[in-house]
Amino acid sequence: MEKFGEALLQRHISKLEVAVLKSFQYLMRKSALVRDLRIDTEKFTITLIGPDDQELDPSRLSAGERQLLAVSLLWGLAKVAGNRLPSVIDTPLGRLDSRHREHLVDRYFPEASHQVLLLSTDEEIDEYLLSKLKPSIAHTYTLVHDDKTFTTSVETGYWWSGGAAHVA
Repeated sequence: MEKFGEALLQRHISKLEVAVLKSFQYLMRKSALVRDLRIDTEKFTITLIGPDDQELDPSRLSAGERQLLAVSLLWGLAKVAGNRLPSVIDTPLGRLDSRHREHLVDRYFPEASHQVLLLSTDEEIDEYLLSKLKPSIAHTYTLVHDDKTFTTSVETGYWWSGGAAHVA
């Protein structure tokens, strides 16, 4: 029974490795940076393999690339599990350069789940990225803080559009 359990775990881990690697390569601007990805089933650590078949130290990845790896891990888990649960993604574009931002907007957000809630700062999503997201947006809201009353209100629309970004 123990051997069966180990074989089952390895089969699922293998599927997860493939799903995470494909997701990472799909989101990365430098798709050839990581050739393979392995998950240690005892320590549950991730090892990246570079194009030279050598281990790639994750510290060599930029902060944005590490963020994309984390997104890819979540995306891979969702794909392997087969569950399309709602996703809440907080400040998803903060550490990314413009190319990686565009990859997430084009390739991940529309596919992440049937329902995705993006929480962004006022500098993450500009007019260009919002226009790319519009086909997938049901509603946009802005949280407006009042320094005098120390309260926050919810307004319809994206913060710089005064409601023009709201897609019904």
